[in-house]
Amino acid sequence: MCKLFDEWSPQIREYCNNHNLSFEKAQKMSQCWGKNDIILQYYDEKKVRNQGLLDETPMPIVLKIFRNKDRVEFEQTEYTQRYLAAN
Repeated sequence: MCKLFDEWSPQIREYCNNHNLSFEKAQKMSQCWGKNDIILQYYDEKKVRNQGLLDETPMPIVLKIFRNKDRVEFEQTEYTQRYLAAN
């Protein structure tokens, strides 16, 4: 897990709670990150794998998390509710 996710966990948890999203699902998602952002992606564990890295392409972007000055901000995508909704 990336250090930014650990650092921003309180804000991510609060955002998930306020938007009926599952923080637990967010924790388990594939993560890409840079210096000031985290991208959560959906990885289908049930998919048959036999093409190496091509099996992971494309992994839908589920939630974008980024630092804007001193705030952590979020951007939902068309896949957010599908893969991150709290049940």
